[in-house]
Amino acid sequence: MSNPKVSVIVNCHNGEKYLRQCLDSIIEQDFKDLEIILWDNNSNDDSSKIVKSYEDERIRYFFNKEKVSLYKARNQAIYNAKGELISFLDCDDWWEKNYLSSRKKFFFSEDFDYFYCNVKCFYQHRNKSKIYKNYKLPNGYIFDFLCKDYFLIISGVIFKKKLFNKYGFFNENYNIIGDYDFLMNISQFCKAHACELPLLNYRVHDQNFSKLNSKMFYDEYKNWFNKNISQNKNYLDNIKLFKIRLSYLEISYLILNKKKSYDVLKKIFCHKSFKEKIKLLILFLVPKEIIKYLKK
Repeated sequence: MSNPKVSVIVNCHNGEKYLRQCLDSIIEQDFKDLEIILWDNNSNDDSSKIVKSYEDERIRYFFNKEKVSLYKARNQAIYNAKGELISFLDCDDWWEKNYLSSRKKFFFSEDFDYFYCNVKCFYQHRNKSKIYKNYKLPNGYIFDFLCKDYFLIISGVIFKKKLFNKYGFFNENYNIIGDYDFLMNISQFCKAHACELPLLNYRVHDQNFSKLNSKMFYDEYKNWFNKNISQNKNYLDNIKLFKIRLSYLEISYLILNKKKSYDVLKKIFCHKSFKEKIKLLILFLVPKEIIKYLKK
């Protein structure tokens, strides 16, 4: 097989439950010039059997004998990728059939360095999908847009491989926010092309790693915040927005882990902004089941 245009990297650890749907959505793409790198991070379930059941020469299967961090596994896969473009798809998510073809005319344009699209969140327990945020997605330098209230989900982003060589790979010290760290960095210097179509289906379920590790999520984001605010003027210009996001993560962690009401309220009333106090009080006082329902 000659070098493909796109390398699709699927990182997997015990992902048998949703892996077949993920792989099927790649194989059934109407853009065919691709390879699939399945990077198995020491699974002990039937993930390998599922992968080996496919008779498709575009699939390249790698197995880590020892489990490593997600971002070390991502980097290992990038090193082995043959494509000029790199795309990630986590093993519990899936793409629409035209995920790749809808952007192919821009793939080798000098005007853009990476490509992102709208996202449908699929809520597993309700069997229902909803657009992540119904925003107009901008082209070009999107750093300020990401600072406001938008998390790029990496399974919905396609990168030119040269970006990793120029700006570095994922920070392997992170376990959750390595994607966010990398995307916030390149968004300052690289131009994005946006597709309004919701081409990624992002599965929300009880086993999402960030949900299971809310304290780790908060700690990593806090460390990232403290590091970047002190070193980068672009971040300093948006310090209020980052502080608000940090507060939401902290309050959410305290609520999810049933910390004492006094501790939570103390954190809330430390805020100078009356508007933010009200928002956080709602988060604290309204049962999380109702909040989940309203978000859908």
